[in-house]
Amino acid sequence: MAENKLKVLIIYYTQSGNTQQIAKRIAAGAASAGAEVTVTRLKRASYEMLADYDLIGLGSPVWKADTPNLHAFIDKLPDQNGKHCFAFNTHGTLPHLYFPIVIPNLKNHGFLPIGYKGWYGDVNMPGMPKPYYTMGHPDRQDLAEAEAFGAEMVENSRRIAAGERELIYPDPEMNDKVFEQAMICSNMLLCPTNPQGAFLRDPEKCRYPKCHVCMDNCMMDYIDLSKTPPVFGNRGDRCDDCHECAYCFMICPFGAIYPEDPEQFERDKGHRHLNFEVMLDRDEAEGTFRRYIPADQVGFDTPYVFWHPQRPYLKVPKEDD
Repeated sequence: MAENKLKVLIIYYTQSGNTQQIAKRIAAGAASAGAEVTVTRLKRASYEMLADYDLIGLGSPVWKADTPNLHAFIDKLPDQNGKHCFAFNTHGTLPHLYFPIVIPNLKNHGFLPIGYKGWYGDVNMPGMPKPYYTMGHPDRQDLAEAEAFGAEMVENSRRIAAGERELIYPDPEMNDKVFEQAMICSNMLLCPTNPQGAFLRDPEKCRYPKCHVCMDNCMMDYIDLSKTPPVFGNRGDRCDDCHECAYCFMICPFGAIYPEDPEQFERDKGHRHLNFEVMLDRDEAEGTFRRYIPADQVGFDTPYVFWHPQRPYLKVPKEDD
């Protein structure tokens, strides 16, 4: 492997664009280290592609742990027979549970994870405050670190293949932060329905087939408006999937997707996330978090949908951005 040009495949999932920014800078770093690099969204990735590459990078936002579509992709992986990989993410205030779940899952499918790294990112969810605690990330330093990480993974992969196995990152530590966040996340992970409530589709406002942005970008392929009757969400006529996803609602340009309970986001007003603040204070004191928004300037009275009332609430990142 060291005698030939290392081939790197970076697979990522993004919603607001944070993870896409990081993925592309990791790719730039890998290319600067002499690798041949391909970057693709998770939806376009296939298991057959992996055979053509020496090093695989997999990344997503943190949804308590990995996103359900990345988890499903890893869960069905064929045995990778020791192929090198690395993992990365972007996250809000709950970063610590991701790698202790993802790295063992990659190992269970025959990958050799050689490294992993995460970065703070802004959070854009309907009921979450805006400005958010982590607004301003990823910043220049984050992107520079991502580029350095990409170069490091390429160089380390070559050297590990040559026998320097001490360069493999140690397994993620199962420390108090991991258990703390596991406890915070447990109620959501065990909930059979969406904590944000159900979302429905108004056929009078929907512009299908002219618009199909929700169908194209549903991470779980729950939407097929070409069928009779149209299929929308995990229930067929609504979506209350337990993963706390409201992406179709956020990206619909016409307001055709709406919450079943019209008051649900009103109830988020004034809700202060004190446990998040304690964790961020600690991470800032340890030098792992750089704050741009003081806690008293977080938008507790302006959940995202009130702070950004125009439709769509969020634009799908372009692949060439």
